[in-house]
Amino acid sequence: MSWDLILKEWGMIPNMALKVFSPSIIAIELLGTMLGIFVGVTPGLTAVMGMALMLGFVFKMPMEWGLALLIAIYTGAIFSGGITATMMNIPGTPAAAATCLDGFPLAKMGKAREAIGTVTIASGIGELLGELFTILSLPFIFLIALRFGDWEVFLACMAGILVCGSLAGKEVVRGWISGILGLLIAMVGMEEIWAYPRFAYSEVLIRGFNFVPALIGLFGISEVLMVLKEKVPYQLLGKPGRAIIPFGILKKNIKNIIRSAFIGIGIGCIPGIGESASCWVSYDFAYRASKKKEEFGKGSFEGIIAAEVANNATSGGALIPTLVLGIPGSGPTAILLAALFIYGVRPGPMLMVERPGFVSFTVLLFWLSAIMIIIAGLMLSSYIIRLLSIRREIILPIATAMSILGAWGSGFTHFDIVCAFGFGLVGYVMKAKAIPVAPMVLGILIGNIADTSLRRALLTYMNDPLSMFLRPIGIGLMVLLAFMIFFSFRRRHLLKKE
Repeated sequence: MSWDLILKEWGMIPNMALKVFSPSIIAIELLGTMLGIFVGVTPGLTAVMGMALMLGFVFKMPMEWGLALLIAIYTGAIFSGGITATMMNIPGTPAAAATCLDGFPLAKMGKAREAIGTVTIASGIGELLGELFTILSLPFIFLIALRFGDWEVFLACMAGILVCGSLAGKEVVRGWISGILGLLIAMVGMEEIWAYPRFAYSEVLIRGFNFVPALIGLFGISEVLMVLKEKVPYQLLGKPGRAIIPFGILKKNIKNIIRSAFIGIGIGCIPGIGESASCWVSYDFAYRASKKKEEFGKGSFEGIIAAEVANNATSGGALIPTLVLGIPGSGPTAILLAALFIYGVRPGPMLMVERPGFVSFTVLLFWLSAIMIIIAGLMLSSYIIRLLSIRREIILPIATAMSILGAWGSGFTHFDIVCAFGFGLVGYVMKAKAIPVAPMVLGILIGNIADTSLRRALLTYMNDPLSMFLRPIGIGLMVLLAFMIFFSFRRRHLLKKE
């Protein structure tokens, strides 16, 4: 790919900007953002589902309008999932699961306005930084993504399990155990290579446990049960009003923002992982770098910023394998890829040659959507923040009903509803016994990816296993894993001394 081609793509940005910021595209983006926010605040209705439902309408739209609508739903859903996580401790989307850890405690402390303001601005900044990196590095970074094989994906997943230790505070081993239990739960059902059923003791278990009902149960239903046990109503300590943008806190977290953006972009470049994992990895890095570790999990703005910047920046990284290699970097970009094929756009290394300016146009659509989520988030914040002023007798049944709807909508089976309540009881027992829930969620999320990647790698290198271990990127990741284990035990030792 020559420099002339790269400079030509960058040179078309002003022309594409005039096209993107036209009244018709702005109107479509506004509509898509509102639809995305509705999807995001409804537990279980993911960005993938919202985008998939609109594919039928997109087919009859001009390409510019269709892409604008899908991208706006994508970014709106990822952003607004953090709102439900903050106000009700129920992740609106899997990408917002890490936001629950600090967003909800802040809301209960009477800092809901500041928490929602942080979620909104961090989401917008993450989106802007992610797409900026995409437009600057798209011609180069695909070479690294191309070298990521199944073995490297497996090692990246193992790094995720080691992250579980940090999510457990002092009890590093307890966090790893919770994460491994999540891995085992993910093993249930039909495996993807030989279609062999594992731990499937009944017909309904052949399909395994859906991630969304598990997420809703472990976070949402369990929280309802905990509140009923404690009999302490949620309430705002301050007056309801619009979100407050804590500029001072954002200024202190510049390093955190930049680091989280790069983490989100990097994970987005790895096909198949996506936003649901990037928020946890970024949260772990923020915890390790923080001087106020004791606030994490109890109401830390650093934690919210890390999670929200990363999960929104992931869309920029996920665009790289999607556009350059034709391999979706995440679930939502898979829907976006399907839309491109509908419109006759062929992603791949020749995309910039065949359609000059298309990459710039797509990135600018994401930038416009970032502006939209900031505006919409701040305008709607006064209504959102009033959620905690509603009496518990009203809000808990609504939260439960939303959880059931989300669980059913994830697979449209009664078994998913049963799973949500089952995992809710498991989450309730874990919280009562002070066992961290977040590592189990992460284990369930990446378990299937890790399992399939490892077995594919073993099949690929069955005649020469040593060459698998000598892959350069794999060696780097194994060194990283060794350091993570060492520092986890070292931190555990230091914390116990204190």
